Amino acid sequence: MKSICLILLSICVTSVQAQSIATARAQTIGSSVTISGIITNGDELGPIRYIEDATAAIAAYDPSNLVGTLRGDSITLTGELIDYNGLLEIQPVNNFTNHGTGYSINPQIITPLQIDENTESELVQIDNVLISNGGSNFTQGTHSFSANGENGILYLRNGHPLIGTLIPSAPITLIGIASQYAPSGIGGYQLLPRDANDIIFSGGINMTSALTQSNLSNNGFDISWTTDNTGSSNIAYGLSSSLEIDTISNSASTSSHSLSLSGLSPGTIYYAQAFSVNGTDTAFSAIGVFATVSNSSGIVHVYFNNSVDHSVAIMQNAHNIGTTMNDTIKAYIDKAKHTLDIAIYNHSDALITTAINDAYNRGVTVRYLTCGSTTTLALGDLDTNIHVLEKQGGSGIMHNKFVVIDADVTDSSWVITGATNWTNGQLFDDYNNLLLIQDQSIARTYELEFNEMWGSDSLQPNANNALFGSNKTDNTPHQFLVNGDAMEVYFSPSDNTTNKLIDAFQTSDDELNFALLVFTQNDLGWALENLHDNGITVQGIIEQINTTGSEYQYLIDAGIDVRSHTGVQHIMHHKYAIIDQALASSDPLVITGSHNWSAAAENSNDENTVFYYNQNIANQYYQEFIERYNELAPTSSQLEENNQEGKGKLLYITDALGRKTTAKKGEVQFYIYNNGTVKKQLQLQ
Repeated sequence: MKSICLILLSICVTSVQAQSIATARAQTIGSSVTISGIITNGDELGPIRYIEDATAAIAAYDPSNLVGTLRGDSITLTGELIDYNGLLEIQPVNNFTNHGTGYSINPQIITPLQIDENTESELVQIDNVLISNGGSNFTQGTHSFSANGENGILYLRNGHPLIGTLIPSAPITLIGIASQYAPSGIGGYQLLPRDANDIIFSGGINMTSALTQSNLSNNGFDISWTTDNTGSSNIAYGLSSSLEIDTISNSASTSSHSLSLSGLSPGTIYYAQAFSVNGTDTAFSAIGVFATVSNSSGIVHVYFNNSVDHSVAIMQNAHNIGTTMNDTIKAYIDKAKHTLDIAIYNHSDALITTAINDAYNRGVTVRYLTCGSTTTLALGDLDTNIHVLEKQGGSGIMHNKFVVIDADVTDSSWVITGATNWTNGQLFDDYNNLLLIQDQSIARTYELEFNEMWGSDSLQPNANNALFGSNKTDNTPHQFLVNGDAMEVYFSPSDNTTNKLIDAFQTSDDELNFALLVFTQNDLGWALENLHDNGITVQGIIEQINTTGSEYQYLIDAGIDVRSHTGVQHIMHHKYAIIDQALASSDPLVITGSHNWSAAAENSNDENTVFYYNQNIANQYYQEFIERYNELAPTSSQLEENNQEGKGKLLYITDALGRKTTAKKGEVQFYIYNNGTVKKQLQLQ
């Protein structure tokens, strides 16, 4: 059935008490078994380990015992058989011995339909594989593939090394572990590749990276890519996926390719496909979507609906507009002269509704998109002639909160985004932010996303063609220059936003601050712990600390300064992060939008997220953050006595309950410094 290193057999037989894995698999659930074999995966698949011998393979799950084990380790273990969503596992592991490393399993060659109970947990190989959406990047979740007329599914977990890398567009040999995940216990068979070495190319030349954009200007940009072998460089491009404008070429043979597109129009979206030729073989990229720099003003405003702390302002005081957030949204809707596209999760505010109706009555083309699973009371008050589409059924929700105004007009194109829904509680009480951007490239990008959910680019929606959640594709530009500053825009779940967040975290040189409604995404928690362990100051606020899977306690246990907003009047509804706001040399960054740090936002919901590299705006968000942060008491672990003097600026003093106070003789006082130091002092004199 399979070949296996002979040295493994000699090791396994020395474990007299061990039974073959095939024999162990035949035991009933709940049985205690002892097996020996070779581990075929490492941390790339998480804490689980798949173990194989000459007869079969089985999964084992026990992070406390198996932590640190590597692919190629020869082990013997004892544990109990369980059924985990159809997958036979040993859990927990009661006895474990590692005999050493450096061993290997040769994968057996199968077809997609042979990923089943007979090969479960075994290392397998499938030839002539074509993966769907070739030329785009791998994202977390499932990807369909075919081979010789049969279909299969591969799965990548969060943090998998293949995420963000190129999906091959030509037939490959695919290696992975045959696994199962089916809550019903039936079906759900999938292949788990481990890393890039499990994708084996054939042919004379293959793409090894997605297209990247650089040197953006009003009339052009560069596109770069790499191939595994040398070849020519070519790009076909146009204003649509037909690539109708032209093809540019460089016949010089190279594996690192870059071409410049020039003579383009400002503020315009272009489609481009690269291809490289080596002899009789040609490698094609997926069609990429890119934008030129616009001639718009690039004005960016941010507004908050609660108090801010101007004492930490660097350039400009942040704007607390209090209970006028609805009036601010109305004022910008009133600017619309031609088009108004609205994607809002929940809306009940009468003032905004009136502004939308007024826009329609003055001849503006209005399109309104919302989520059918929530109570959007405003629908009953909208002009009945306004076209409306409600996202119905399926997994995930249409959770966006954005407006696109006059996308085709250079000087009046605006995008309104941020965290707030248009309800009384959200607009006037709960902690929220608005981000407004005057840029045609950004507006046209949001309009493109709107059209995908709308099902058409016309006034009338096409519900049969409308795409939401996991049905959407990564079909918008991501890189922009807004008044000279870099901005990135990502839409969920198609654009792999969580990995973009992790990449951004890793640019931090000094500090990272975050304020969130919910935080349940494990890999983001790990990324913050890594920053903290490397000396970066991490401070955060989380509203829902008791949500299933919340990262709150994990972060606290890791020593990170995160504070609970649970139980405080009004909801912390923000979804923002601030990186190095006080360190100009580190390219300060703020990240905001509708995307909660959760699996639902990453995998199911329609969301939008803006990354803006601008110190002024990042610092304005920090003014809001530090105001909220200082209102909250540190956790008990953060209030342990610190015998070192605070070396930062003294921010404030609290009593033992975390309430701001002035020093009183004989009482316990906690001195809070802006570098995160908390100094407890007893019996003040």
